[in-house]
Amino acid sequence: MRLAVVGSFLIAILHSILFYGQELGISVFLFCIALGFFIIYILEKCKKIKNKKALILCVPILLISATYFIFNNSFFYVANIFALIILFVVMIISALFEKTTLGLIINRAIYLLFGPIEFIEEAIGSIVDNIVVLFSKKEISEEKNGKIRKIIVGIVIAIPILIVILVLLASADSIFSKKLGEVINTIFSLDIFESETYIHLFFRAIIVIIITVYLIALLYNILEDDFTKKDAKEERNWTVDSTIGNTILTILNLVYLVFCYIQISVLFMQAGNMENFDYASYARQGFFQLMAVSVINLIIILVTSKRNEIQKKMSYTKVMNLCLALFTLIILFSSFYRMYLYEQEYGYTFLRLMVYFALITEAILIIPTVMYILDMKINLTKTYFVVIIIMYLIVNYINIDNVIAKKNIDRYFEDTSGSYELDMSYLGTLGIDAARQIKRLENVEENNIDAEVRYYLSNVRAEVNNMTLQSFNINKLIARYILSQ
Repeated sequence: MRLAVVGSFLIAILHSILFYGQELGISVFLFCIALGFFIIYILEKCKKIKNKKALILCVPILLISATYFIFNNSFFYVANIFALIILFVVMIISALFEKTTLGLIINRAIYLLFGPIEFIEEAIGSIVDNIVVLFSKKEISEEKNGKIRKIIVGIVIAIPILIVILVLLASADSIFSKKLGEVINTIFSLDIFESETYIHLFFRAIIVIIITVYLIALLYNILEDDFTKKDAKEERNWTVDSTIGNTILTILNLVYLVFCYIQISVLFMQAGNMENFDYASYARQGFFQLMAVSVINLIIILVTSKRNEIQKKMSYTKVMNLCLALFTLIILFSSFYRMYLYEQEYGYTFLRLMVYFALITEAILIIPTVMYILDMKINLTKTYFVVIIIMYLIVNYINIDNVIAKKNIDRYFEDTSGSYELDMSYLGTLGIDAARQIKRLENVEENNIDAEVRYYLSNVRAEVNNMTLQSFNINKLIARYILSQ
């Protein structure tokens, strides 16, 4: 495990250099490259990779990590961290198994992330062994080596317990609390802690140790504990009783038939023709609910289509599921149209554009779903996963803040009637990606817009001027150039 120990330590050092006290930027991209290469190299060296096709997930991992040095959207700033963790976990598990199912991935994902806790002692022991070998010319007896391991493990475990106990005792006794405070103040008033640099070094060292131990324990979890033989419980090959399923499908299809008739006759056919009818308010009432209904319909189709044997003929269940898929498409379109009406009235926002993408994604998922209903050969789980990843990458790379600002500002300049009111309070919350568009409003004095624009640009200027090597970002560089004009 020497290679794993050294590699984990270097990854932890790299993490400290790239992230400690820094904003996220190109650092995420560089760290994902290093971490991915390290894990894949260890698994390949130990001959654990059974499915090399899983490594293609490196592509979306790198593309998502690259967004941190291209764009500055605050939502994806957080969401992409979870996306990267999920992709890394799925890639590792898929690479370790020749065949994977959704149940297996979920089960192994939990064990992959939390299983390393069982191997903390082994991880610390590996570190101690390597330190002893490095600094000692003579071999230490196994018994003495084991005692050193146990002492260090005991210290590591005792520290968090000690902190909790001290906090409880301090809250229980005011005199003890006062004395404890005096001791802590005395310690931190010593010369070695006089400079903040030493405190930062102390915390950086703690983080490096934690990451090193976790990575080693993670590799122990995968390699030493025969991770792949502890398979998840086999998925039950269950089916819904055909009579029950058909009854549910028939009732739902009748309800959706009436609903879709109303949608087509009122919302689509008579849009704009009904006097004193507020279509924007009508639209606002329903698009989120209809989107939820469409998701439920997809689940019902998948559940009622599950079968033990492939049905060669067009059964009643298949017909009902196909009808449900059709009604789901109409509902998705209705939700899309409602959002369009609402957006035309009140403008573009991040949430509204994300709803568009969610609806388009669901509509695309209907295609493999219909193929599944018709018994065509298709791995539905993997197809769904690929479609969702592709759509997620697209929404990451369209520069959504820039799109929102451009669409709203274009509409403001194109509105000759003066009825469209620009929501500067919202545009001011957009990130640096929108700077190019918002700068177009610099000379607009109406409704005090120019003052709000100057305030927004001053905040952007302060942010882009503090860019470091680790937080390097292309759009920050572009914004700096635009503001200098």
